[in-house]
Amino acid sequence: MTRKYWLELTPNLLIATAIVVSTLIAALAARSGWLVLAAPLLLALAVISADVLNSRLQGTRSVPSPAALILAGAFLLAGWIVAQSDPSLVKTLIPVIGVTAWVTLLSRPDRRRKTCRSSINS
Repeated sequence: MTRKYWLELTPNLLIATAIVVSTLIAALAARSGWLVLAAPLLLALAVISADVLNSRLQGTRSVPSPAALILAGAFLLAGWIVAQSDPSLVKTLIPVIGVTAWVTLLSRPDRRRKTCRSSINS
């Protein structure tokens, strides 16, 4: 595998690692009230970091996109809402919202394969 291939995988690996570590934090801190909110916070920071890194690898400005900021805020809000009702449920929430970040941020339209359009002259 080439170095360029590994560099392109870095945002994916960052989010994957954040999902695993955040789930572990949520499982260990399930009984300690506010500490359980560190898991969604870590995942939100990882989403923003992965988006900035992905932008930098594509050669654009190293600024988080509005989608990443909205997604990070939604993760914090969802984690807070779930933690209010039952903090032990945050550990089941983290993988679900982590996968949504993966799909939303790392499958941007400009990274997709471009289709060829045939021009038919009538």
